[in-house]
Amino acid sequence: MSLPELRAIAQPPEYSPAPTDRLYRLFSIYLSVPLARTGASPNGITLAWILIGLAGVAGVASGVWALAVAGALLLQLSYLLDFVDGEVARLTDRRSVTGGFLDLLGHGLLKPSLLLAAGAAAASATGSWLFLLAGAVGGVSVGVGDSLRFYAACTLADLESGDLGHATTARPTRRPTLTLSRLLGALFQQTFESPGLYGLVLLAAAADRLDLVTLYWAAAGPLWLTRRAVGYCRRMGEPSLTDRRC
Repeated sequence: MSLPELRAIAQPPEYSPAPTDRLYRLFSIYLSVPLARTGASPNGITLAWILIGLAGVAGVASGVWALAVAGALLLQLSYLLDFVDGEVARLTDRRSVTGGFLDLLGHGLLKPSLLLAAGAAAASATGSWLFLLAGAVGGVSVGVGDSLRFYAACTLADLESGDLGHATTARPTRRPTLTLSRLLGALFQQTFESPGLYGLVLLAAAADRLDLVTLYWAAAGPLWLTRRAVGYCRRMGEPSLTDRRC
């Protein structure tokens, strides 16, 4: 099969909703195809990227510049493999509920622990335990904020959607007008998604300023969490959803 044909199977549009996904998808297929041909297990790949990610988190927490940069690079590899496991599953028709669960477990482990690791490194570098507290505030904000979609789905007894996707009314297909407010909002949101988290940690580790990124997440994390909570409350209040509440 040609590369475009393989991409059509491994990378259907519905699996890449975010613009940042496209960058990783450019490269992930070159790992997915050979792994699929060798019979690699999709769940095994998922476990591998979780372990690689945890090694990266440990590197960031070490407080040693070279190890922190290496850890941040490992997190990039981990996130790339996060695309690969699903692509291998689709190429080999080995999709499973266990794989989806492991994927969520991996993100639930890595994202909050990364913010804690950055706080620990900053506390070690500055001698101030307040950075450890700041990392904890950011980590809790990210962990709870990521879970809100599942809390909303449970509240509406719509566990199949996971993000109210099956319950919400149809959205307009026309793209909204790009404004400065929308752009800033999208950038702010991205700093709490995996690509933004890992990208900021890489920049901060390279500049040896994990303290700054820790302070940012501590200050902005509760705001991001509140914004998401309000957004889900509004969505659950839509007329089409009120009759779904438990």
